[in-house]
Amino acid sequence: MKNILLAAVTAVTLAACSGTGASNAHAEFYVRGNCEMCKERIDHTVKNIPGVSNADWNLDTETMTVDFDSTKVSAIDIEKTVAATGHATKDIPMDKTAHDNLPACCKEKGM
Repeated sequence: MKNILLAAVTAVTLAACSGTGASNAHAEFYVRGNCEMCKERIDHTVKNIPGVSNADWNLDTETMTVDFDSTKVSAIDIEKTVAATGHATKDIPMDKTAHDNLPACCKEKGM
């Protein structure tokens, strides 16, 4: 009886933990940036959002690719977090104060 109870508890625990950190959503969106420092900042920011399991910003195409758990974060919330660092997306304008504090090479031309 103890073995059956132990097996049941173990199965329930494994089932409950299997969803932790799981990616069930994928998004790709534009993020404005200029250089490797932008890439480092954008990637670091997105990878540290709870629920994000993978993130990569492509400098050449200015495209962010991200895998995430949609029960923990939404694509639009990810874009808002990026914009708060001073990097605009097509849907969310950059935070002007954060943008003004970026290194010169990271700033949008003409700003």
